[in-house]
This record gives sequence, C-alpha cells and structure tokens, in this order.
Amino acid sequence: MPAFGQDGATAASQHSGSTQLEDIVVTARRTSEALQTTPVAVTAFSNEALVERQVVQATDLQRAAPAVSVGTGGTGPSSILYISIRGQAQNSPNSFSDNAVGIYIDGVYLGRAIGANVGFLDLSSAEVLRGPQGTLFGRNTTGGALNVTTNAPTDKFEGYMKVGYGNYDANLFEGVLNLPLNPTLAARFAGRYEDHKGYYPAPYLKNALGSLDASYLARGSLKWEPDNLPVTWTVSGDYTEQHGSGPAFIVAGLNPASPVAYYYGLAQHQQANPGLIGVEPDAILSGALGFPVPSSDVRKFIPQGLEGPFTQFGNPAFPNFGGLLSNNPNTSYQYNAFGNPKLDQLGVLGDGTKGWSGTSNLVVDLGNLSIKSITGYRKSRSFNVFNLSALPTAAGAGYSVYRNRQFSQELQLSGDFGALHFITGLYYFREHGTESTEADTFEYTPIGSPVFNNANYVQSSKGAFFQANYNFTDALRVTGGIRYTWDTRHINRHNTNTWKVAPEFQTCVVGPNAGIPNTGDDCNNPETVKFNYPAWTAGIDYRLSPDVFVYAKTSGASMSGGYNSRPVPPPYSTSFKPEDVRDVEVGFKGEFLDRHLRTNLAAFYSWQSSVQRIVNAVVCEGTPPQCASTQFVNNAGKVHTYGLEAEATLLPWEGMRIESSFAYLHARYVSGSRFENQLVGGAVVSVDRSGEPVPYSPKWTANLGLTQDFDVGKDRLTLHGDYSYISSRQFDFFTTGDPAQAAAVAIANDASRIRGYGLFNAVVTYAVTDPKMEISVWAKNLTDKANFTNVFNSYTGIGVTAQNPGPPRTYGFTLTYHWGE
Repeated sequence: MPAFGQDGATAASQHSGSTQLEDIVVTARRTSEALQTTPVAVTAFSNEALVERQVVQATDLQRAAPAVSVGTGGTGPSSILYISIRGQAQNSPNSFSDNAVGIYIDGVYLGRAIGANVGFLDLSSAEVLRGPQGTLFGRNTTGGALNVTTNAPTDKFEGYMKVGYGNYDANLFEGVLNLPLNPTLAARFAGRYEDHKGYYPAPYLKNALGSLDASYLARGSLKWEPDNLPVTWTVSGDYTEQHGSGPAFIVAGLNPASPVAYYYGLAQHQQANPGLIGVEPDAILSGALGFPVPSSDVRKFIPQGLEGPFTQFGNPAFPNFGGLLSNNPNTSYQYNAFGNPKLDQLGVLGDGTKGWSGTSNLVVDLGNLSIKSITGYRKSRSFNVFNLSALPTAAGAGYSVYRNRQFSQELQLSGDFGALHFITGLYYFREHGTESTEADTFEYTPIGSPVFNNANYVQSSKGAFFQANYNFTDALRVTGGIRYTWDTRHINRHNTNTWKVAPEFQTCVVGPNAGIPNTGDDCNNPETVKFNYPAWTAGIDYRLSPDVFVYAKTSGASMSGGYNSRPVPPPYSTSFKPEDVRDVEVGFKGEFLDRHLRTNLAAFYSWQSSVQRIVNAVVCEGTPPQCASTQFVNNAGKVHTYGLEAEATLLPWEGMRIESSFAYLHARYVSGSRFENQLVGGAVVSVDRSGEPVPYSPKWTANLGLTQDFDVGKDRLTLHGDYSYISSRQFDFFTTGDPAQAAAVAIANDASRIRGYGLFNAVVTYAVTDPKMEISVWAKNLTDKANFTNVFNSYTGIGVTAQNPGPPRTYGFTLTYHWGE
C-alpha cells in the first residue's frame, strides 16, 4: 500500500525558538486556508512536528491529537489501521465493510484499511479532521478523515540520509533525493527500510510475536510546471512491502465451560499460568510432518486417553484433522500453505502486505477558476496466519488472504470571485478483489469443522458535490454544501466447510448447492445491493477580532452498507444498511499574549442511526454439531454522542514550546433503539441492548508535549518529552436473553474492556550546522507501561477473550545527514 510521506511544510512547522506563533495553513476544506479561520476541528502536523513528537506511523497519531484512538491487531494483519475519531470506527479487516474515518493520500481515498499502518516517509503535511466530512471528502467519513500529503519535487538539489538502531535489534535506513532536471521538470525519490525483532516471546513458536521482519517503502515522483501553460502536473508511484510475525495476543478471559476448555483441558493450565502468550497452530501434528516433535508441555493440553489419535496425521476417527490446507482442493499459490512458505502455519504465525500505487494530480489555473484532476490506482495483497485465542492450540487458528485493486477519479472546479468561493466536482471509485479466510475453530476436536470463506467482490461509488462560502462582510461568512452518492456493491460467496479430507471436502454452505458434499459444482452465492444517500454541511463563522474566530455548523455523512462474506447465524441478516450521522458543532479559535498563546476549542453533539457493529460468533450445524468461528457486521440501533475538545500551544519563554490537548467524549445508545432477536432454547427472544456502552469510545484522551531549544554556538540542542493518556475503552459488549449465559457474558464483557493507560516518550536531538546533520537519542513508552490496542472476544463462542498488547519500552538513536540547498 502507499508509502506515507514526511517533510517540513506549512502545518505546525514552527520551531520552538520562534518568538511568536506562526500561521498554519491547512487543506481541510480541499483548498489552502489558515487554520485559525477554518471552521473545522482539525489538528495539523508538518514533518518537523511529527519528527519532534516521534510520530513515525499512523498509529502514533493517538499520542498527538484529541479524541483519536488508533489500534492494530484484532483479526487482521499488522498492516491494518483501526482508527476511531469521536467514538466512530471500524474494527474488522472485512473487505465488505468500511471505516468511519476516511484515509486520503495526496487526495486519493484509500478504500481498504489493510496496508495503511506503514511508516511515514517524506511527508509535507498530515491533518486529522474531526467530525463528519462527507460533503467534500465523500462517504465513509462519518467520524472524520486523515488527510496526508507527500512532498512534491522542488527546484532545489537536496536530500538526506538517515540511519538508526534500537533495542529489539531495530534497524532503520532512510533517504530522500530531490533532483531538478530542467527549469520546468523535477524529480524526487524516497526510500525506507526498517526491521526489529518481536516484543513478546511465545512458547512453541519460532519467532517472538510483534516482530517486523522487513519493511520496504519506496516512492518516486515527477513535477512538471511548463513556462507557457498554466499547468502544474505531479505524478507519483510507490511500493510497500511488510512482513512480520503478526500481532501478539494475551488471554484476558478463558471460559471453563467452553468447548475449548473441555477438549483441551486448558482451564487448569490457565489458572496456573495467567497471562499466557503465544500459540502453536498444528503443533500437535508437526512431528508427523517432519517438524520438531512437540514437547510434553504441548501434549498435556490433549485430553487424557486421546494422545494417540491427536498425534496421528489424518486419523480417520477425526476426519477434520490434517494440517492447514493439506487437502484443500484450491491449490492456487496464494491459498496453499505448502506452495507458499509465507503461509506456512506449521510452527509459525505471520503476516505480510505488498502494495503498489500510482497517483496523478493535474491543476489548471485559469485565474478566478481552477480545474483539478485527481487520479489514483492502488493494488495490494495481504495475508495473515493467526490464532486469535492466544492459546497453544488451534482454537481460533486460521489464515486470511486479501487481494484488492482500486481506481478513483475526481474532477474539481473551484472559483474565487471576491466574496464568493466555491468548489464543485464529480467523483468515481471502483474496487474489486477477493477475500479468503480459513477458520479452524475446533480443528482437533470431534465438533471441529474448518470453514473456508472465499468471496470475490466488485464495489463502485459515484458522487457529485458542491460547496460554497460567501462573505457578507470581512468578518461574517456563511458556508453551505451538499453531496449525493450512489453505491453499488456486488459479492459472490464460495464458502465451504469440512473440505480437508475426502470425500467430505467442497461442501457448500451458501447458494443453491448448500449442503451438497463433493458435487464438483461451484459454490456460488451472488448478491448485489445498491444504496444512495446525501451528505451536507451548513455553517456560519465570525471574526470577533483579527485574533479571535468563532463558528457554528451542522453536517451529515454516511458509511456505506453492504453484504457479509462470512457465515451469519440466525436471526442476524446477511446484509447491513448504511450508517448515517448528523451533528452540530460550535468552535472557538483564538490567539493571545501577542501571539504567544493559541487555544482552539470545539463542542459537538451527534446523532448516529443504523450503527454498524462487528459481531464475533460461532456457527454450529448438523448432528453431531460441526462448529466454526465467524465475524460479521450488524446494524445496531441509534447512538447519541457529545463531547468537548481543546488544544493549546504556548511559547512561555525563548526556546520553549508547550503543546497540549484533551477531549471528553460521552456516547450512549438511545433507549429502546436497539432491540435484538436472539435464539434461546430454540425460541426467538427479543432483547433490549440499548443499555450497553458504546465501543471504541474513551471518555478521556489527553496529550502534553514540552520542547526546549538551546543554542550551542551555531548548533542547537533540543529536549522533548510528551505524555499521552487514553481512558478505558469497551471493544465489545453483549446483552444476553439467556439467563444461563448471564454469568459468562458478564465475564466476557469485562475482559473486552481495555483499561486506561498513559505513555511517556522522550527524545534529545543535537543539530550541527556544518556539516548539516542531527543525532537523536529517543525512547518510547519510557516507563514500560502495559498498553493494549485491540480485543478479540469469543468468550461465549470459542471460549476465549484475548487482547493485543502494544509495544513495550523501546529506545535507540538516529543519525541524519542533509545535503543541498
């Protein structure tokens, strides 16, 4: 996927040695304007600001912007980015559901969150926009947007080289080269490589979990500005590749009454070994396949008396055994573990992502009018071999493969006629790909039934928009805009189960051939759904003085609906509707003390309907039951949210800069809006779930950064420290209508909440003037605080709730050498 950018520019780029706060220019409304007179809640960063705060990838933005929660892990590969703004988020890598926060790179929308969590490289600016952005940015921006702009080529010969090393054997190599080719044409090249060992040693695994085995990012760009045409044309292409051992999981709850505890005897072991980390899918079979024979520690998880059958490859008494994909009729390279070492689950977990992209930005300046064309193409392949249960068994084990191609084209016409400024445009987006997941929920048990979820999709979106600002006076301005979107989503499911051992493989679970084993016919279940919906904004703003600005606005946006590719148990629906959000927001932006103090405030209230939620479940069919895990999207009633956000920057004395932010968020379901039919003892029971906490909604987030510069002759010494805090977050919650499940559900709900934590980071940089270079010594999570980023909850299904731990204390140094003008 795309290589994010990083370099000095207009947003928050002021050095702490400045005597006054400088202007910040943002593009939050698809045009350049001053932050302090933009009626949007936005936090902007330049390269210098990002480097100073050690924001080296998108997950670090949680430490620098209010009301933002960023996580990785979950059920996807390490490259996936789960970003939540104002409590609105996506928590599944499912290719058929979308994010509530749009990610834009050089104006191009990134349709899939997989591949978004890569390092920042050669960036011009990064902006976090909070609140619905549907009018100008389109669908799937109900929570906000991350707007990233990479550095375009310049007319200067310049560049830098950077090397770094840290604990966990972390290595970094990065470089940028800018070349003016002639007076009208320039080129720019950037590259980055990094790796580090795993953070969490895991029993029975070859590698520690959380490792980054290799990450490659490269980008090349050309910029053409002819003398005789009012044209600026920038084209770029990038490549990203990343491999590692995958996210770590730690057991947060083990259900002693679950099938996994019964068949594996893990309840007693978990009590003796709390906080067990690590898994070994297929470890029991590895000896039969030429891998090291499992230790006695592994064998003690096998029920007494079944040691023999459990160590025999393909034992007929247990027809669902056989190792990952050993008898998969689909032998194509990307699905066959034995044909692709990167998918080999025997003794190792792992994931990886490859991506390619190309972008074209063409601007024609016609004076009062400007025409802009933004064209983007992206292609990606990702996989992850996982065990979501965090147990040294195959409970929750499996693999996923994601393939995606997307194309987008946007045409904009903007005009500036004194008091009137407008922008209008047309938008087209199309993506197609495949998603394949093999789930071995209870693979080594008599009830196990591996399910192969394989689906291909084609999804398109068309939109038209118009937004205008009109200045009645130099101080009073009104804004209005509308957008209309048309979505078409097509899916064809080819899901099968019990396909590992003949003659039972290729049993369809969807479509007209459902339940027919080994017919030789394809499993096809095509579905098409269409949606159309508006987005809008209307607002008024007023400059009380040259340094004080206030605004009020209302906005609406939608997150697209779709179909689930994986099995959906009754009484849930296979399809889900768009989620709609509308809000009101008031804001204050001011500068005081002769521009030594800047304060920005925003308060909002939002209404969400047809809220999309991720459900983890186990599907059992037949007699005796055959069971497998599944994950799907469901509409879940209405949510009301309100909150307050504040940001402040202070220059108290020469060389000192203090930056802080905090956010308060209150989210709740509307009483009586979320009734759900549940099957209890074979009967349908209506359950009111509107009293549940809203997931991904921390009540408090806060950040504080201190930077002090000292002049040392012609050189400079910079000391920086920052602290970030996020309060507890509920990732999953369930209200059951079955009294027999009430106690287990209560435990699961508690295990699905991540406790609040605070992280402290520091960096010391010495910058030399001649030669121009810097050396930095840095540390993240300096106090080695336990922190978690995501949750997988299947306590009442598989029998396990597991959490993804974040990085422990890391530290190291970087050395950067600059050349050119």
